Amino acid sequence: MNNDFKTVLRLFVDLCLIKKGPQDVPDSTILLKAVFFIYFLSGSLLLSSSMAFGEAVVQSFIETILLGLFVYILLSFFALKNRFNQSVTAIYGSGALITVISAPFVFLMGGMTGNEGSTGVLGLVVFLIVCWSFAVLANIIRQTIQKSLGVSLLLTFCYLYLSYHVIQLIYPVEAALVAQ
Repeated sequence: MNNDFKTVLRLFVDLCLIKKGPQDVPDSTILLKAVFFIYFLSGSLLLSSSMAFGEAVVQSFIETILLGLFVYILLSFFALKNRFNQSVTAIYGSGALITVISAPFVFLMGGMTGNEGSTGVLGLVVFLIVCWSFAVLANIIRQTIQKSLGVSLLLTFCYLYLSYHVIQLIYPVEAALVAQ
């Protein structure tokens, strides 16, 4: 069991380093369910750095479902539904790993901004992690739909833009805070 965990962790590290693609991920419903939960949980914990935990859980759940729905619609459009399990497992697994890596930096930065401190280098590190996450997602999409990197970057941007606006429509937390 321990060896299986190391193998799966190494796979997600390789996905994050853009050494492997979704085709290298096992087509396993059990693994998909596990990384779905881990992705959702890591997102909830990360979002809790800037909002109440209950709100973070709701927003993380919405984002997790939206991501799976986006991949499903994308694969349906390109008639590649058979790649869904591997693709979404790769996205959730790599996303969870990047979220875990970014969490200490985000929490430190949140503490600094709460004290009116300068985020400087820490802000740059978080920005670079966000860019890295964007590149990993675009690469997984590129390998899944077998289109150019430009198309994949555009689709990744569209997903991020749409998911942000959908979450704001469903759960307008920041707008309510600004109004107060």
